[in-house]
Amino acid sequence: MSDVATETTPTTASNTTLTERWQDAMMDNFGTPRVPLVRGEGTQVWDADGNAYLDFLGGIAVNALGHAHPAVVRAVSEQIATLGHVSNLFVAEPTVALAERLLRIVGRPGRVYFSNSGAEANEAAFKIGRLTGRSHMVSTTGGFHGRTMGALALTGQPAKQAPFRPLPGDVDFVPYGDAEALRAAVTTDTAVVIIEPVQGENGVVVPPPATSPPPARSPPPPAPCSSWTRSRPASAVRATGWPRRPRASRPT
Repeated sequence: MSDVATETTPTTASNTTLTERWQDAMMDNFGTPRVPLVRGEGTQVWDADGNAYLDFLGGIAVNALGHAHPAVVRAVSEQIATLGHVSNLFVAEPTVALAERLLRIVGRPGRVYFSNSGAEANEAAFKIGRLTGRSHMVSTTGGFHGRTMGALALTGQPAKQAPFRPLPGDVDFVPYGDAEALRAAVTTDTAVVIIEPVQGENGVVVPPPATSPPPARSPPPPAPCSSWTRSRPASAVRATGWPRRPRASRPT
């Protein structure tokens, strides 16, 4: 155990040294990162050479309270000192408590599925849609829903899809913000409609009011599942509650 701890303990190194180590050990699926970060505090991060940066990325919008926030450090420390990762094969009270809180915020009955990423959540939505007995899905051009195969099939960005075709599913794409096109695309064969409240990767695109018809009314029963995916820019703007949804939307 001590050998493992010694091997993985961060050591003092320069930007150049850390980058070279990264290139030797890591797969460059996004290319070599330009900045090796070693610590953070609040909205600031530092590289190995001591240069400070203002963090506008926030861990891709997951560090809502900033880096090394005392409340987060305390909560993580208390939990890891009590019980580590036990997977979803067991009941863990913090998980149940969070699910209950989310349902109270939503204000409606239901059940919560936790995943490790947005792509994994959208893969689950893809599979849940199949439970309807239908396979047609509707997404939007420019939308981003992940890079795993099912989520990529729902991503309306041809350049990201091209290297991995053929992709699963029967997916139609409509212009983002075009309510009439969305109404026309949804049929009685539609299993899933998936939309970002605000498109992130496509340039922080905010839809006009009443962009989406309530899926509960279109098509006639049985209605499709609707999936409102996480939106990085909307989450960054609003620190509490949920990202803003078009006023006419009613996720089912």
